[in-house]
Amino acid sequence: MAQSAAIIKLVSHDQQLASEVNAFASKDIVAVRSIADQRTLDTNDRIVFLDVEALAHQSLKEWRQSAPDAIFICELDSNAVSSDYIHEDCLLIPHKAPPVFLQNALKQALQISRQRLNAGRLKNRLKLGTQKLQELSRIGAELSSQRDHTLLIEEILRVGRSMANCDAASLFLMDEEAEELIFKHAQNDSVEFDFVEARFPLSHRSVAGFAALNKQKINIADVYQIPENASFKFNNEFDQSTGYRTCSMLVLPMIGHNDQVIGVIQFINRKDDMTLKLSSEEDTLEHTLPFSEEDEVILRALVSQAAIAIENNTFIEQLDNLFEGFVNASVRAIEYRDPTTSGHSFRVAELTCALAACVRDNQQPEFRQRSFTKAQMRELRYASLLHDFGKVSVREHVLVKANKLDEANYAEFIYRIALEKERITNHYLLQKIDAMNRGEFTEEFDHRWQHELAHKTKRLDEFLQVVVDANKPSLLSEEASDFLHQVKEYQIDDLRYGQRGLITDDELHALSVKRGSLTEEERYEIEGHVRHTISFLSRIPWPSELCHVVDIAGAHHEKLNGTGYPNKLSEDEIPYGSKIMAVCDIFDALTASDRPYKAAVPLDRAMTILQSEVESEHIDADLVQLFEQQKVYQVLPDFQK
Repeated sequence: MAQSAAIIKLVSHDQQLASEVNAFASKDIVAVRSIADQRTLDTNDRIVFLDVEALAHQSLKEWRQSAPDAIFICELDSNAVSSDYIHEDCLLIPHKAPPVFLQNALKQALQISRQRLNAGRLKNRLKLGTQKLQELSRIGAELSSQRDHTLLIEEILRVGRSMANCDAASLFLMDEEAEELIFKHAQNDSVEFDFVEARFPLSHRSVAGFAALNKQKINIADVYQIPENASFKFNNEFDQSTGYRTCSMLVLPMIGHNDQVIGVIQFINRKDDMTLKLSSEEDTLEHTLPFSEEDEVILRALVSQAAIAIENNTFIEQLDNLFEGFVNASVRAIEYRDPTTSGHSFRVAELTCALAACVRDNQQPEFRQRSFTKAQMRELRYASLLHDFGKVSVREHVLVKANKLDEANYAEFIYRIALEKERITNHYLLQKIDAMNRGEFTEEFDHRWQHELAHKTKRLDEFLQVVVDANKPSLLSEEASDFLHQVKEYQIDDLRYGQRGLITDDELHALSVKRGSLTEEERYEIEGHVRHTISFLSRIPWPSELCHVVDIAGAHHEKLNGTGYPNKLSEDEIPYGSKIMAVCDIFDALTASDRPYKAAVPLDRAMTILQSEVESEHIDADLVQLFEQQKVYQVLPDFQK
């Protein structure tokens, strides 16, 4: 039945009237049904004829209740009150009127009915258009928030196919430098296939290439009916390999903000029923429709949004790569300044992210409330990589100081010892020559001076050894500390400074350090690297998802009992990421094999030291336990079995 066909319902016992109504049946009036014994109508009735008798049984108002949208033609006798029938949906004719009256009434009713149908169609199209615009707006927001490039492309094709009832679609991205199209993704409801990304020459000979190079859409009703003189040809390799039948196709270039084509989308086989699978060529030809102008409009709008979303994602990926490169370059700069800790920042980042992943995946009560999103893991990784960046501001001789005296001072001390030995020996020789010149030289004289020379030389060797031992960053005994003061009190003649001790006050201060190689002043300078890290990282305009990098990196030396640095934060004030990093930072400092001033600590000893840090309320006990239980250290090559 045609959509515009009207059914007239005749409520009358008058057979002649029925014949007259039937005489006007046409393509618009497909049937006339007599319902004389019926007192209700159907809600979808379009035209209803009520004779005098029907109106006598019940009023027009009552008839209208069962068919509120119908157009009524009412036959009135001379006694009826016409005002009762005044209504835009009611046409009146006299009782027993000539057929021409009925014919005119039917024509008017049909005209009104057609106008209503057209208005309804327009209303539905408007409603559908509004819905699609709303859908486009919603989809635009979704596309702009999707950061996974693969999922973004999949969503673009899925939405486009849904909007135009397409059986299939494919997306190509431009590689202008290589002058190629990259086949990135394809979807097809009717055939299964293994998608493989591929590259094709950017050429006018292909449909996609022509659309890209000319920045124009291509709308083809049947790709196998492309005119011979067309610049492009359809590549039917997919159809041949799968048995699929491509028919209608709409190809749209994706144009970015700078009017550059960034890709092409092909929408394939618009269907009259989205649920159908096109399992044969016959099915395809029967159920495939050309793409309409409305389809073009809505899909062009979608493709424009897709272009923006893909371009934004590409730009964000480039920024991420730039950020990644900047971070790695920064770490290399740290290692260049301090080659003795080469690889430390990368290892700490590996350990920290691995421990954070264990926390995220652990369902124990102490970890259940801790979650790390992908963005938070990235933030933690950057903070770990950059946690020591402030070391670039520490003086190099302090930063790389392996022993208590720097190399220059130590070398100068060795020179002083050698010079003092030379002075003593020369003094003895001069005394010997003087005695010989005076004729006073005897064996007893020689023995006494030889003994005195040996004694002084031995004393200098003892001084040398105590300084050599004290210079190491090991624990300094009280005896060695007292001996150092004797070294300081030993006076020598210095051409530059006159009479002075064998070691200076500053050297005595450095050698008197009880443990390690740094004086309090130097340790404070080293600890100051965290303040410099905070200052440096605070100058970087971090995006919102990385806004805590500074806080995390700046608190990795804070301690739970509030004795850490630089801000002596309490346990509740320390970011959780910093607590994780603190465990990993200490572990790597203990086990690193690249430190020239100390040997790597064995694994069991390192875990014992970490536990002692827990007992001192420096680091988190639960994290240390998880670190050991999950063998987080195995992410490092040195601990992989």
